[in-house]
Amino acid sequence: MPRYSSRANRAGHYSAYPRERPSPKKIWKYTAAAGCLILILLFFASSPVPTAQDINPFGPAAHRPPSQRNSTYTGQARWYNHWRWLNPFSDSITDAENRSVLPPLRERPPIYTFYNPDAEKDESVKAAENKLLLVWRRAWWAQGFKPVILGKAEAMNNPLYERLQVRKMDHTLGADIMRWLAWGHMGQGMLSNWLVLPMGPYDDHLLSFLRRGEYPKLTRYEGLDAGLFSSDKASIEAALNEALDSPNLTESKSLRDLVSPTAFAVEAKPGTIAFYDSTTLADQYKAVSASLTDSKATGLLSLQDLIISHLHLTFVNTFSSGIAILTPHPSHSLILHYPARILADALITCPSSPIPASCPPNNPSCTPCSSSKPFALSTPQSYTNTTALFTIGTIPHPYTLASLLAKTASLSIPHIRRNSARDPWLVSITSKILGPTLGGPDRIVPFKEGVASQVAASRSLWLVAEEEGLGGGNAMSKKDLEWLFGFALPAYNDSTTLSDPKLKTSSVAATLASPALSHSVSSLVSEEESKVSLGDKEIEHQRTLLAHAKSVLNSGSSSEGGLGKGKGRRRASKVKNDVSADRVRMAAEAWHLADTEAWNFVRALGARGREERREWEGRERMFVGRGTWIDD
Repeated sequence: MPRYSSRANRAGHYSAYPRERPSPKKIWKYTAAAGCLILILLFFASSPVPTAQDINPFGPAAHRPPSQRNSTYTGQARWYNHWRWLNPFSDSITDAENRSVLPPLRERPPIYTFYNPDAEKDESVKAAENKLLLVWRRAWWAQGFKPVILGKAEAMNNPLYERLQVRKMDHTLGADIMRWLAWGHMGQGMLSNWLVLPMGPYDDHLLSFLRRGEYPKLTRYEGLDAGLFSSDKASIEAALNEALDSPNLTESKSLRDLVSPTAFAVEAKPGTIAFYDSTTLADQYKAVSASLTDSKATGLLSLQDLIISHLHLTFVNTFSSGIAILTPHPSHSLILHYPARILADALITCPSSPIPASCPPNNPSCTPCSSSKPFALSTPQSYTNTTALFTIGTIPHPYTLASLLAKTASLSIPHIRRNSARDPWLVSITSKILGPTLGGPDRIVPFKEGVASQVAASRSLWLVAEEEGLGGGNAMSKKDLEWLFGFALPAYNDSTTLSDPKLKTSSVAATLASPALSHSVSSLVSEEESKVSLGDKEIEHQRTLLAHAKSVLNSGSSSEGGLGKGKGRRRASKVKNDVSADRVRMAAEAWHLADTEAWNFVRALGARGREERREWEGRERMFVGRGTWIDD
């Protein structure tokens, strides 16, 4: 007969095997564990973007993409650099809304120049030289390089400097060897005279090759004399050793005279590099050469104006078809494109020049800039992919565009859902190249490629409508634009009111000249836009709607989609029912997913570019050439 536990007998029943009833403490532990497991399962089931770990929470753990260094710029622009940047929607990679996936930041190869600020120089001459160094820096930066000014400190850090000290030589040769010593200390790269500047299209073959940053041998370029070299570190050291061991140190004027001709590979004369040496100035720009003879400081300032005018002329000749200002929905959104029109007018203005009709030394057959034959402006509604046309686009937030299209600030979620077509901005600007039938998700990848691919990015500029003008807030300042284009822009006024009579008709708005710019400009406008006429009330109403949209986007109730200001996001005090307006904003973002993705992408791309340059400026200020930051 089976034996049973005494506890079971006392309870009045029998069990199939002996066991004890769990204690109340154990029952509580089991219940708590089961509850935690249920909560964990519910948490993973509610994940907005399922991942392999979400599907199987008991599988091996996977790291989330780490936050990029400096991924948050002034405001709330966020980005993540990744090779999968052409994925239609960034949150499928980042698992975070309003954080855009951008193409990996391209490495800028360094280009070096040597500058020794002689203490005995006149201060006016130093100031003029600093301005020319700034021109050199801006031009090479715009072409995708990292310009670096070297000085005596870098040369002294080269181990070969001690050998230079014990050798007798001409002062000119000593200065030349010093710049080679500084270059050798830095390693491979390019060594340039600061009067050598790139003047050609971004996709030029030579510039594209130099941007790769691979220089297998010591190379000089025909027609540039000692103006530009490229080399690896070993070849630089070999040339220096050969020069310092030469018995002709006292008779030579440059390092190149002391080195065997076979040490250099000689490339053909480049058609996109200009060198403003004394011989070129005397032959082609006699007025500037004479000015340098009379007064060096005045002559250097004249040379600066000449170079800036030639850099601008290169831009004009590169984009011979003119500038296109994208204006989708022209009858509703004229206010959005006003900053782009001011910028376009600044770009087509002929800068002051000591020789107005002159051409760059590398392109004597150019078409000179002339106010009698102005640069063409067009205002198409759709983007055209052509190399001869520079495009300026202004992208609004979906909430902003919805307000302008509805002509009211009192938007509601039912209105967004029932009365607005999806992704109207993206559909409009891509209709010419993609047709009218595709949906927004199918358009976003070609749009990203047209905005951020290396070559396409050099043919267009994209602005965010809600960033305040061209000179304030998080927007591109005039300084930012000058580093982007590579030359100084004429003064412009971005505070002109849109109630100006010139702006009552949008076709006239394309030819807008700010008070600082007085010439007229020819304009090619779309057929629809030429029929649009806006009165003072309509323009002022658009201004009010844009201001309201900015307030909503800047609102503190906006979790991540707001623009943000400075150290924190400020609450929009003038917007009634903040929470309600923010819900409508989120509904607009959800309904216009592709437009929202495009807006975040453009905003993050611009913020990253500005942050890259400002970080580089901060590092370079402590070295030689810090006096060249005169554009602050």
